[in-house]
Amino acid sequence: MSSNTPSVAAVPSDGRPHRRVFDADRVAHFERAGWEAYYDRRWLRVLRLMVQLNREQFGMSLPAALAASFDIVRASRAFAPVDNDPAAVTAHLRRYYVRASHAAGLHADPATLAGLEMDYWMVHRRLAIARRTAPDHSGDIAPMVEALARLHAALFDASPEAIQRSAELRAQAAVAVDRITGGYSRDMAADWREVEDLLRRAYCIVANSQFREGRPRI
Repeated sequence: MSSNTPSVAAVPSDGRPHRRVFDADRVAHFERAGWEAYYDRRWLRVLRLMVQLNREQFGMSLPAALAASFDIVRASRAFAPVDNDPAAVTAHLRRYYVRASHAAGLHADPATLAGLEMDYWMVHRRLAIARRTAPDHSGDIAPMVEALARLHAALFDASPEAIQRSAELRAQAAVAVDRITGGYSRDMAADWREVEDLLRRAYCIVANSQFREGRPRI
């Protein structure tokens, strides 16, 4: 799965001689496949995909990627029930971002990132339920775009325009996922392809912005 799209480079904020580059196509593929496995409740597959995603996106060693994947799977499983415990989910996400920050030198602190990630998850679920019950399955996705823009601003060192557009594309990907999980998709295979394409475009936009502005990190 080679890519001609830009990759995102990162250098830890503490100045250590470490360099990370992730391929937008591969990250999009692992994220889409992970989404699909999550909704199928195939937790072992989620774990395997998250190991690959963590190594690609955050440059983690294999042991660190495996440990972080257990964190994100625990967070996902804890979030899956509608009557979940937000504090427990957020605690798993914080441990995940501690590992990601150690590997990639993210400039936002893990607690902030965990809170923003949890906020996005909750907004996405609320809007997905509303669209599923709406007569035409439509709805306002602006709150999800706003939640993702806040998360992307904390994760990526890119222009405000790139942050906003990447958030819009990821929100559109979530809407495509919701057609599948809500039971009103007319072509599930096509929708999953759309999800991956939207994710790829979102990560490419961030990457392009960073390269144009000479920003070598997220």
